Amino acid sequence: MEFSTFIAVSITLILMLSGFYFLFRIELCKDYNLELEYPKVSIIIPARNEENTIGKILTSINNQKFKVEEVIVVNDSSTDTTKEIALNFNAKVIDSNQLPTDWKGKPWACWQGAHNAKGDVLFFLDADTYVEPGGLKKIIETYNYYNKLEANKNGVVLSVAPYHTVFKFYEEFSSLFNIIMVGSMNAFTPFKNNQPTGLFGQSLILSKKNYFEIGGHSSVKNKILENVFMASLFNSKGITLKCLGGKGTLSFRMYPDGFNLLINGWTKAFATGAGQTPFFSLLLIILWISSGFIISINLIIEILAGNSLLIWLSLYLGFVLQLRWMLKKIGNFKLIPTIIFPINLLFYVIVFIRSLYFQITNKSISWKSREVRN
Repeated sequence: MEFSTFIAVSITLILMLSGFYFLFRIELCKDYNLELEYPKVSIIIPARNEENTIGKILTSINNQKFKVEEVIVVNDSSTDTTKEIALNFNAKVIDSNQLPTDWKGKPWACWQGAHNAKGDVLFFLDADTYVEPGGLKKIIETYNYYNKLEANKNGVVLSVAPYHTVFKFYEEFSSLFNIIMVGSMNAFTPFKNNQPTGLFGQSLILSKKNYFEIGGHSSVKNKILENVFMASLFNSKGITLKCLGGKGTLSFRMYPDGFNLLINGWTKAFATGAGQTPFFSLLLIILWISSGFIISINLIIEILAGNSLLIWLSLYLGFVLQLRWMLKKIGNFKLIPTIIFPINLLFYVIVFIRSLYFQITNKSISWKSREVRN
């Protein structure tokens, strides 16, 4: 092996290993079998034009042996049958008031739901999620467990990253975005005591007291990634943040209605999310993505005209295995799209640049019949 090749391979390996840091371990919710009184829980689901998903999440909640105080669906000016479907599942439906000019739609819906909730614990869920059999009890038991620890005397905010279920080939293009979304929270590193730097947007479990202590969603009323921005406010009050994986308890299917929605969905917020990621976590993510590009480019060069093909092919397979290891933690992504990961890398960069462009130019994106800006 030539010295220059040795240096290139060594640097690439170091960059590649950075991926093991930000997604090293993902703790899951579990049944702690605590002999504690369960709190009264209000599930709050903001819903705008969710007729294709609202039935699934409400069915999954109704089928749980663990019963909550109430399920509130905040009908955010839907123009489809979202409201009617929710009523058929015996949910408490609240029609949202007109959206104020200085609010985003989801924070506004959540804020109204919280004000109408009877429970002592608020459980915010996106309409495209669904609870796995027995999952609700595990989630609430896990919340109870961490909330009772002496170290968390000021309260706990629990956020669960839903397990990503994929059905169509184009949905595989969300794979890298999901890895980075989950890894950027600084919650799944080798160090167990790391405090997460953000919260997942799809789920949020906390006491009503802690919620209103920071002003709830009114404190992030104009933010798309509301949970990410709320994290620092909870930190400032000494409230503990806890992020867990959703495998076996909470799942979702992202953008089932087409490739264009997938592109717009990641475009509308991803650059903003990168701006909120701590420097060290962001650096590791950039280094890891860079290793994938370096491996791909060098493999092509070696195939065309080189004498180190076996070395770079081995690195390519190593990256595939690492990627597969990561994805199995967060979703049911298939093997073939993982093998052709350079296409996914290129797609990720294109969408990220698009998101950055929309953010810099303050250009809006049409999302569920609303114009949304980063």
